[in-house]
Amino acid sequence: MSRKITHDAEGPYVIDEDELEEQGGTVAVCRCGLSANKPHCDGSHQAVADEDDVVYEYQGDDEGERTVVDE
Repeated sequence: MSRKITHDAEGPYVIDEDELEEQGGTVAVCRCGLSANKPHCDGSHQAVADEDDVVYEYQGDDEGERTVVDE
């Protein structure tokens, strides 16, 4: 799965010891840009498993119109 993601600069997200404890000592960071629980992965990437070998750009969010950027 590949996708073009544009993020606004908001500075780094610091994961402190309390948050690590809440997550059970392991933190999975979202790399697809779809998680509703950013910066943590919530498994949303599973919904786009059919995007292998093609890069898409979405208008608005992942529910918006999908356009091929690169094949």
